[in-house]
Amino acid sequence: MAERGGSDQALLRLVGQLSAVGWRCHVALPQPSPMADELAAAGAQLHVVAMRRLSTSHRPRDWAAYLLNWPISVVRLWRLARRVGADVVHSNSLHCWYGWAAALLAGRPHVWHAREMVAQSRLALRVEQLLARHFATRVLAVSKAVAAQLARANVQVVTEEADPATFFPGRAGRARPRYGLADDALVAGYVGRVDTWKGVDVLLDAVPALGTTQVVVAGGPVAGKEEYFASLAGRASALGVTWLGPLPGPEAADLVADLDCLVYPSTTPEPFGLALVEALACGVPVVSTDAGGPCEILAGLPTSAGRLVPPNDAPALAQAVLQLLPATTSTQSRRERPVLRRGPPPPYPEIFGQVLAEAQASRGTAAGRGTAAGRP
Repeated sequence: MAERGGSDQALLRLVGQLSAVGWRCHVALPQPSPMADELAAAGAQLHVVAMRRLSTSHRPRDWAAYLLNWPISVVRLWRLARRVGADVVHSNSLHCWYGWAAALLAGRPHVWHAREMVAQSRLALRVEQLLARHFATRVLAVSKAVAAQLARANVQVVTEEADPATFFPGRAGRARPRYGLADDALVAGYVGRVDTWKGVDVLLDAVPALGTTQVVVAGGPVAGKEEYFASLAGRASALGVTWLGPLPGPEAADLVADLDCLVYPSTTPEPFGLALVEALACGVPVVSTDAGGPCEILAGLPTSAGRLVPPNDAPALAQAVLQLLPATTSTQSRRERPVLRRGPPPPYPEIFGQVLAEAQASRGTAAGRGTAAGRP
């Protein structure tokens, strides 16, 4: 979690929920995080432990370095778990292959969050299916689509919901003056990390067909994709798109509430789509790709809440956006929009409490020592 994305925001809320009911949470990061202050405020103690990330774009020397450094990182995590007296080990990504081994060495239950659709590599999917089946006490899948990739025995679907204290229609009116967006301009935008599969290029392809609609893109590049990010920024400038780059959490929430439509045109299936849920909580309709999590998010909602379009189809994307845009817009009208989706927060305290109780029962113990995801 050295970046700011949906999984990182979800982890922040998980830490906040657990800390609020008496857990002490320790978060191991591969490098200093831009969300360090927010995590600390939520109750986390941060530790930097060198860990390399998996990527299908790795060259042979990258894979060799990963394999050579993997046991070193596992041992460091195991020592950290012992030092803080961890009762439960949590991995925040299906692509994190360190947590299961550290939990195994520490003799502690392992909660593995599956937040990805593994479409790039069949081999990676098979490895992760095997590891999750045999080395996770509980797998938390962010959607039914993600759960369908894995063995069902230890998988629980836990969907994220927007924080109502952060995402609500009344937040509108703060972002447009800050970024030079006219109050009466119809604005469609993308807010999220910029990666090759997120479809920002498809949104740019759709810009000419959107007429006078102002388009805004906010978010930073995924590590290793900086050149791609720069190339899109150049295209955006030529098209008259407002390109904001990465924003702090509160500013991103302000921008979402000031949109007239959120566009999320991923070219491969979204695992879930937390940004869509956050926009709907602000009363902002959404357009996304007809695959993966967005289908579940919009299921049962009125057509005014959003549209699903085929991937890589810029004309269909533009048409869907134009259908959802209001005739006119203003701060007042945006603040008066009805909330389009709001559900209860994920029951993380109950889940972690159950995992810990089951582990204690299997060890024949009466109580845990507490922390890092452990009760005091």
